[in-house]
Amino acid sequence: MDATTALGKSVYTNEQIAELCAMSERLIGFASVDPHQPDAAAKLDAAIHQLKLRGLKLDPAMQQFRPNDRTAYPVYEKAQELGIPVLFHAGMSWAPGSRLEYGQPLLFEPVAADFPKLNIVLAHLAWPWVTEAVALALKYPNVHLDTSALYFDNPRDFVHHCMAEVVPLSVFECSLRYQILFGSNYPRVEIKNMANAVRALGFSADYQKMIFGGNAVRLLGGVA
Repeated sequence: MDATTALGKSVYTNEQIAELCAMSERLIGFASVDPHQPDAAAKLDAAIHQLKLRGLKLDPAMQQFRPNDRTAYPVYEKAQELGIPVLFHAGMSWAPGSRLEYGQPLLFEPVAADFPKLNIVLAHLAWPWVTEAVALALKYPNVHLDTSALYFDNPRDFVHHCMAEVVPLSVFECSLRYQILFGSNYPRVEIKNMANAVRALGFSADYQKMIFGGNAVRLLGGVA
């Protein structure tokens, strides 16, 4: 996560992520760039073409920018050009100095509307604004949500609250069939525990296959 402008450093560099991914065929790396920097789009291009990373991760709260800020538009343009997905931290953030407003789902609407070919993933179901995030995904087919637990004491309560109580299960399986991705928020939540929590929701076997891999494979253009 490149937070050079906001925090004076990167949490990890793109080079470190690429080095880690080279250790196993099971790992697919996402780059990060600082949208405040004028060379951010060029750095993203290099990370994809030279380091062979496969997507972009941005955290507006940690990086201290509003998702709809025009300063970030060159980065979105480059990501759309490259055909890579953009994974945004959305919803609640514990990052030092962060502001909750930067994770509000409706701030992503101009991005979804202005870049219709850009595949956007909002992490954590944008909790606590789950309803707004679902509405955004219903309106814009290029908006996706992931299941990674963020705040609750256990993943089963989290996903049940978000995907069965706040919004009915049928909305996800019927209307957002291609727009939900598995996420665990590891190491805060063990991956197997989050997987079990999602399975416990009672989605059909076919839909679980899409959540646990099929939808991600499509966004990544394959996994080879």
